[in-house]
Amino acid sequence: MPASREQAAALLLEVLTTACPASEACLIGSMAKPGEADVYSDIDIRWTVPEGQAPGQLQSLRGTLQRAGTLESLRVDPAMRPDRLLVFIRFRGWPLWWRVDLELHSPGVGAMGPRDVDPWSPDESACMGVVTTLKALARNRPEVAEEQLIRALQRADSADVVGDWQLRIDSLLDHIVTSSPPTADLVARTRRLSQDVFGR
Repeated sequence: MPASREQAAALLLEVLTTACPASEACLIGSMAKPGEADVYSDIDIRWTVPEGQAPGQLQSLRGTLQRAGTLESLRVDPAMRPDRLLVFIRFRGWPLWWRVDLELHSPGVGAMGPRDVDPWSPDESACMGVVTTLKALARNRPEVAEEQLIRALQRADSADVVGDWQLRIDSLLDHIVTSSPPTADLVARTRRLSQDVFGR
């Protein structure tokens, strides 16, 4: 496991550009802006691959990423975009705050699909929505947290409950693990994250 999120990001950039020397990989989002990243920031990367090289890179994407660490989850956003593919990545042992959002840009890449990706799971997506909710709360942004939680509830097809933030989040996590037992470990880790944020 990298010693810091910055080391993790640098490792990923090196892995991607080594896999495709003609490509360009760079940080985007808060980590790309000096002074804007905080402990809750995830790792956002834009990877621009020359036309014609994307199919090969997609076929080997899982193997490429495994050079940075053991993959825990590799999912592709089902929303179609002609020249962009959004890939959500988690590495085993890395903090949940360090989720990787990889934007792969190449002509026509939106119609292609990486090999050996994990099935899209609304429940896993909802659980990661809880993580972004907790991130917004930790940053004292309740309006953003409310939007994120509502979206997570919708993904999991779960009803909201009346109560404080922790009660609402716990209720959603209970629903997720009941609906999708394979998410049990992810839910347990998200609960611990919740307890850290709320100080309980």
